[in-house]
Amino acid sequence: MFKDTVSAVRDEVIRLLSQQRNIISDLLESEDMVMERDEQQERSLDRPLAEMWNAALAEELTKVHDLEMTLAVVGTMKAGKSTTINAIVGREVLPNRNRPMTTLPTMIRHQPGQETPVLRFPKPQPFNQAIREIRSALRDMDEEALSSLPVNASDDGRTLVQDILSGHIHELDSAYHGTEGIYDFLKTLNDISRLCDSKNLDLPSPLTEYTSLLELPVIDVEFFHLKHRKQQTNGRLTLIDTPGPNEAGQVHLRGILQEQLHKASAILAVLDYTQLNSEADFEVRMAIEEVAKYSRERLFVLINKFDQKDRNSMGADEVRRYVSKELFEDRLPQEHIFPVSSQLGYLANYALREIAERGCLPSPDQAEWIEDFGDRALGSFWQEDIDDIPRVNKSAERLWQKSDFEEPLDRVIGKAYEEAALIVIQSALEKMNMYDEEILQYLKMRRGSIHIDIDSLKQIITELEHNIQLIQDVQEKAEALSDSAQKELSGTFDLVFNQGNETLKRLIDSLFRHGKRLESERAKLERKNNKKNKGYMSDIISLFKPAQKASIPINESGLNVFSNKQDALEFLNKIQSALVQDSSQIFKQIQSEVNRFVESMEYKLQSEIRDKMEPVLERAASKLNDTFHLKISFKQHAIKPIQINFESLREDSINVKNVEKKKTRYVRKWYTLWLREHTESYTVHEDEYHIDTKRMGAAVLENLKASQKKLQQDLDIYMNQELSNNLADYFNHLTSYLDKFLGNLMDGIHDKQKSEESLGKLLSAMESLISVVELHQQDIEPIMNEILSGNPVGKEVSLV
Repeated sequence: MFKDTVSAVRDEVIRLLSQQRNIISDLLESEDMVMERDEQQERSLDRPLAEMWNAALAEELTKVHDLEMTLAVVGTMKAGKSTTINAIVGREVLPNRNRPMTTLPTMIRHQPGQETPVLRFPKPQPFNQAIREIRSALRDMDEEALSSLPVNASDDGRTLVQDILSGHIHELDSAYHGTEGIYDFLKTLNDISRLCDSKNLDLPSPLTEYTSLLELPVIDVEFFHLKHRKQQTNGRLTLIDTPGPNEAGQVHLRGILQEQLHKASAILAVLDYTQLNSEADFEVRMAIEEVAKYSRERLFVLINKFDQKDRNSMGADEVRRYVSKELFEDRLPQEHIFPVSSQLGYLANYALREIAERGCLPSPDQAEWIEDFGDRALGSFWQEDIDDIPRVNKSAERLWQKSDFEEPLDRVIGKAYEEAALIVIQSALEKMNMYDEEILQYLKMRRGSIHIDIDSLKQIITELEHNIQLIQDVQEKAEALSDSAQKELSGTFDLVFNQGNETLKRLIDSLFRHGKRLESERAKLERKNNKKNKGYMSDIISLFKPAQKASIPINESGLNVFSNKQDALEFLNKIQSALVQDSSQIFKQIQSEVNRFVESMEYKLQSEIRDKMEPVLERAASKLNDTFHLKISFKQHAIKPIQINFESLREDSINVKNVEKKKTRYVRKWYTLWLREHTESYTVHEDEYHIDTKRMGAAVLENLKASQKKLQQDLDIYMNQELSNNLADYFNHLTSYLDKFLGNLMDGIHDKQKSEESLGKLLSAMESLISVVELHQQDIEPIMNEILSGNPVGKEVSLV
């Protein structure tokens, strides 16, 4: 019954996709309906954008027909994208190399029962033509010019050139079998693209000839962990290995990336844990930003290389919070973020697969990955135990657990496979709904322009141009206000930090000199600060309360000696408890003042902009009626908390010394005829545990200064980069939005210049198309509501 229902829904979605393709084709067939792109005039819909939508709909038709859910995997060159895909599959299907390999998106499809991977390349002709052109260009070059090619800087590159000249590489086949065959194919694909680039032969790139998923290379192989996974209905799961935004710096690759992200049913971004918030990962986030607007529920992030963290690094929960809040500004749910080690996951999954299917591992001479697996799973002497299959299997399972790959594999990949059919359908519906909205907005504005007399239309355009100029004026004032706030910020925080340091220093000095926080010291400090400043630090002092009444016995010289480790640790526990309670109050208040200032500054800035911009936007809305739907807001900034690693200070505070001590003891000894009892001296070596509390107090203050310096750096970055970029984004978005409406109205001016007969035909065509699009949107709505509320048979569609 469920399969019949999904089949019926699929047929209806195919009908709607075909209908929307016809709508866009009608738009494109009319010379007057959508215009060519003009660098001098923006508009919300133009011919290239409509053509891209039509191509995306063609891809959706194929995916819905085959119920093929595509998961685009995106990441920077060194983030571990290929390793992640290998970990998902459970064997090496993509080579792991330190230089870019994904010049053309490659599809990896789960094919039950297909143990040996097979790559099929349905459209090799553009690359074969490129090989012929490369060979011709190389033969026309003299030896000096040939040797100066950048590709010849490496042995690999020189071999490539010779192979093409000799005819050893003359064309690509349409199919390749096994890991080595796939590796050679992808390497050749990459090398040909590299030879065509502007640094080498500057020939037309064959990559521009690929516009459809049906033309891309596809690898069919069984995903190990999906082998026994049940599906709600027959559907296919396909990964798409996309070129990273920083791969080889090729501009056309970025276009391919954006196109594939736009077409994908869901997105899996791979970020490098060791390079979070780097420029490279920033490019990845920007690449998925546009797509995430309408498919955020099917966007997932793997934080790779999490096994490289140390005891001072962020833990898993902290990483999830940081990535969600700081990198994706709370727009990505924490449950969609998975810290993992793709390398460990790949090695463990591959080993488990080999044991499950063959009962043993291949020889290290035949499979290079065995050495990496043995070293990570069994240790330095792995050769001695690699044939002990029960032990190897147990070690592989432990390595798999350590990789933290089980959760994303189950909740993202496994669930995507189970619900592939429904996810594909939902993705298609969301795209169609978005396209309908954009088309309606554009056509309604064009229609409205036709009904306005030419003088009124020109007046609206003049007002919009004036509004755009007003935006620029407000932007300049906002930037001046930001500069003023930056100066105020610097002075305010210097005061807060200095007084916070002075307070903590006195409290620590009292603790480490007297072994307790003296009330007289606190009262003296409070009186002093009340006289100096009735603001920030009086709040800090008023919050401070003695954490404990009992004294801690401390040597005033600073050196405290203990004969056993347990006593030393108990002493440190008391010190740490006092420090944590003392400092946390001060840190919280400093943090509160920092946040209060930033929030106040942002509020003043936004109020200033809002007061200036609201009249502008209201006037625009009154002229543009129901077609004006502008919603722009500032990104909120979150100040990172001040942190001191007391555990690290604690571990570094105990100095163990082995000291020589003289002791005496009573002995009874026979001397000739007499038994005598007397004392004798002897020497022993014992461990002493030294804790220098003065040095510990100084370390706390140094650690605080370092934390405050980091906070100051973060604030400087916020003021100089983040806030300025935030302002620029806000005004650029606002200007771009009005520019597009201005362009739409300019199209209206162009329409008004037509003859009455031509204008009447255009208006009639627009009215007809608007009606068709509105009916199409009405047909989409009930299916979307059904799926979003539980899908046609009450099943959950969300991937997590």
